[in-house]
Amino acid sequence: MKDKPLCTLHLVLYDICYDKYVSIHTVLLKGAQLNFSRWLPPVLFDSWLTIINEVFSYSYNNLRDLIIWKNGLKDTFSTKSAYDSITSTDSGQTFSHIWSSKIPHRIKIFMWLVENGVILTKDNMIKRNWSGSPACFFCSADENIEHLFFTCPVAKATWGIVGTSIGANNIPSTLTQYKNWIRRWLPGGNPVYTFGLSAICWAIYKRPK
Repeated sequence: MKDKPLCTLHLVLYDICYDKYVSIHTVLLKGAQLNFSRWLPPVLFDSWLTIINEVFSYSYNNLRDLIIWKNGLKDTFSTKSAYDSITSTDSGQTFSHIWSSKIPHRIKIFMWLVENGVILTKDNMIKRNWSGSPACFFCSADENIEHLFFTCPVAKATWGIVGTSIGANNIPSTLTQYKNWIRRWLPGGNPVYTFGLSAICWAIYKRPK
């Protein structure tokens, strides 16, 4: 209904319904007499009536049922369309700038982890019950993504070299600042946004320790 499953549109009703996998055909045959684990209070009963009204008001035909994938090209399933569906947010964020870039696949995955904030920096490892020191290997500050790739003295030196080579008079200190920084100092910088960021971050991440 509305291109979304009932388990997301009507979570409570779905949760207390015993007939979770019943077909629409069976619902029609049974006159919408489904079994719930408890009596429906007025709010839930109104929601249930809304569902039933939509089911019975739909114009059905006698053709054979077909399984289609609404999120795919020509209603067919593909791994890409499934990934796009589960990674899209309300703002349409699908990380296409990473997956469509001409960089090695393992670095695409690395950049996806970076931009999602889940790369294994020390702060993230501590969240996973790692018992090591949170301090950066090169300085006394606690290591996190922004520190590792932007504010650590070693990272700043790397960005300084890059900035000097493109004529910039400053360097970025966060991923968000990098996006504006590259557009400012490289006219038409969008095409090299991911390529440049991945090259620098990969070099910093793989630096000798």
